Amino acid sequence: MGSGAPALPALKLAVIADHSVAQRFALDSLDSIEGCTEYALFSCTNSRPGKRRLKHAAYYALNLVTVRNHLTRLVPLAQGRKRIARTVTFEAEQEGAWQRLPKAVVRELAGFDIVLKLGMGLLRVPPEEEMPAPILSFHHGDPDRYRGRPAGFWEIANGEPVVGQIVQAIGNSLDAGHVAAFAETKVHPWSYKATLVEAYRHSPLIINEAIRNALARRWIAKPCTGRNWRLPGNATVLAFVLKTAARAVRRLAYGAVMEKKWQVSLAPVAPADVPATVEGHSFPPPAAWETLKVGCDYLFYADPFFSTDPPGILLEALRRGSGLGEIVLAGPQGHRRISSLAGHASYPATVSLRGRQLIVPEIASVSAPRLFAIQEGVMRELGPLAMESEERVSDPTLIEHEGRLYLFGNIPRHGSSALFLWLAEGIKGPFRLHPQSPVRISPRGGRMAGNLLRDGDRLIRFGQNLEGGYGDGILAFEVEELSPERYCEKPLGVIRFTDRHGPHTLNFDGGRIVFDWYVERFAPLAGVRRLLARLRARRLARGASEARPAPDPGPRG
Repeated sequence: MGSGAPALPALKLAVIADHSVAQRFALDSLDSIEGCTEYALFSCTNSRPGKRRLKHAAYYALNLVTVRNHLTRLVPLAQGRKRIARTVTFEAEQEGAWQRLPKAVVRELAGFDIVLKLGMGLLRVPPEEEMPAPILSFHHGDPDRYRGRPAGFWEIANGEPVVGQIVQAIGNSLDAGHVAAFAETKVHPWSYKATLVEAYRHSPLIINEAIRNALARRWIAKPCTGRNWRLPGNATVLAFVLKTAARAVRRLAYGAVMEKKWQVSLAPVAPADVPATVEGHSFPPPAAWETLKVGCDYLFYADPFFSTDPPGILLEALRRGSGLGEIVLAGPQGHRRISSLAGHASYPATVSLRGRQLIVPEIASVSAPRLFAIQEGVMRELGPLAMESEERVSDPTLIEHEGRLYLFGNIPRHGSSALFLWLAEGIKGPFRLHPQSPVRISPRGGRMAGNLLRDGDRLIRFGQNLEGGYGDGILAFEVEELSPERYCEKPLGVIRFTDRHGPHTLNFDGGRIVFDWYVERFAPLAGVRRLLARLRARRLARGASEARPAPDPGPRG
C-alpha cells in the first residue's frame, strides 16, 4: 500500500461481480490494487438471493440496521478509480446451491493473472489446466473457527475478542481455499455495526499482500477447518440484541462516571531476567516498584520513556484544566513540563542518533510527526519528520538498525489495529512506506507499546493488547528480519497484571524498567471531562489544519 511499496508487476486483472456492482469496501479494495490501472469486468446477470425463511426474520431485521452500512452498500463499479477496459456479461450455470462459470467465460479468464471475485455465491472453481489464474475472494471470519456466515455475528455472540478475515484463493469447499492474506480486527461487543465497519474498513489493506502471495503461489499455513456457521434463528437474534444493548448501556454508564487512574512505576530487572520478563513469565512484584507521584496540576501520568539527556523519565501528563496531554520530565530535580505544544501530546518516544537524544512524541491530533530535542530545559522543535506522503502517526517509534532508520506507528484513519512501517536512509528522510506495510493488522500487538529492545542478538518489539479493555497488557514479539525489503516477527509472550490493569507502555534501560498501569475509579465528572477534552481536541485539530504551514524541507538538527 502507498508509494513506499514496490509496485506489483504489470497485472492482468479480471473482476467477477453481479450486475456490475459491488459493496463499497470491495470497490475500495479494488481501487487499492497496485500494478494495473484497468481491468476486465465479468458481470453475472442471473445470481439470485437465497430464500428468506421465517425462522431468520429477526436476523433480516437486524441486517437492516447493522450489516447494511456505508461500507456494505452496493455501488456501481464504474464509480471506481480504475478504468473498466471491457465488460463481459454472462449467465452462470446452476448446480444445486453452487454456481458454475460457462465454458466461454472460463476460456477468457484463462488469460488473466488474477481473478477477483466480488459477487456471485458459492462458485465451482474450474480445473487448473483450464483456468490457471487463482480466483481471490474475501471472507470475513477466521476459517480456523468461523467458516460460513454471517460475518461477525457469531464472534460477538460467543464472546470472541476479534474477527478474523482472509483473502483466499477459493476452492470447491466452503471457505476452505488457500489463504493468501490474513488480518484480524477488534470486536466491539456493544455494537454489531461498529464491529463490521471495523472489519470491512481494513479489507483494502490486505489485498496487495494477497495478490503478491497468489502470484507467487505462496500461501499462508492457516487451517480452514472451522465450524460452518449458519444464519441464526429468531430466538438467538433476540438474545443477541438484548445482550449487546445491555453492554452498550454499561459502556455509556462507565464513560459517564468512571475513569482510569493511570500511574507510572519503575522497577529493577536484572539482565539475566529480561527474557523471562518479556515472555510474560516473570515481572517484578509491586513491592519492588517505585511509583511516581502525580503532580497536583495533572490527572495522571502515562506513556513513560527513559531520557538520557537530561536524565530522567519522559511521560505524558494529562492536565486537569484542559484535559490535554503535556510532556513532563521527571528527573532528579523534580517534575517539570517541557512541552509547549498547542494540542494534545503523548508518547514521547526517544531515539539516540550519533550520541544525541531526539524525541518524536505523538501529536497526531494536530500534526504529522515532528522531531524535538531537549535544549535549555525545554523541548525545542527541530522540524518535521520528512515523509514521502504527509501522514499523522499515532505512537511513532523510531529505531536505527543496520545503518537505516525505521519508523513504526499507526495511521489514525486506519485505526489502532494496523501497524505501519516506514524507512529512511537517515533522519532527514524521506521516510518511505515499507513494502510490507502494514506489517501487522490485529488489536493484539498492532499498536506500539514502547521502544524496541535489543537483548543480546535479539530485537524485541512491544505492542499493546487492545482485544479487551484499553491499555490492559502488552505482547512481545521477536523481530526475525528487518530490512528494506522484508519484515518478519514471531510472538514471544504476553505481559499482563492480575491485580490491576496494564502495562500499556514498557521501556528498558540497563537494569531498570519503566511502565504504566491503571486502576478504575468512580469520578462523577468523568463524562463531562471526556466531552470537554474531545471538543477541545477537535477545535485545536481544526485550527491546526486551517493554519498548516507550507512543508518544511526537514529537520535542522
